[in-house]
Amino acid sequence: MTDRHKVLRLECQGKLDDIRCTLRDLDRYLGTCAIPSEWAEDLNLVLAEVMTNIVRHGYPKEPGTIALQLLQTDHALECHIIDQGIAFDPSLLGQIAPDPSELNEGGYGWFIIRNLTRKVSYQHRNGQNILCFTIPIDASSRAPR
Repeated sequence: MTDRHKVLRLECQGKLDDIRCTLRDLDRYLGTCAIPSEWAEDLNLVLAEVMTNIVRHGYPKEPGTIALQLLQTDHALECHIIDQGIAFDPSLLGQIAPDPSELNEGGYGWFIIRNLTRKVSYQHRNGQNILCFTIPIDASSRAPR
């Protein structure tokens, strides 16, 4: 491993206030990693969507734990999010953007996640939801904006 391979592990309760604190901690960490700000912002947006979805849909009655592991490599931020909430099937979500003429408030989260990340995978194993994705941090693997 090179010096650029850094691992950050964070854990929070599935409550919106706790998620905000965790994302602030992540922002501070990313500020020390020499990652371009727009890519750190992409990660922050994706994590806010994922973790909020866990709170709303995975832990609808009582908050549970959300664990986050972030590995920084030379070319990407690899993220793993683990929770013990209700299982789901993301393969049917966010393949296309919702129809804006329907004026839906929700439904954009998975579309945003799929467009800002690469290598999205999900599995439910041993009572845990494990969502993994990569945010490229080099220009050659970024989607055009």
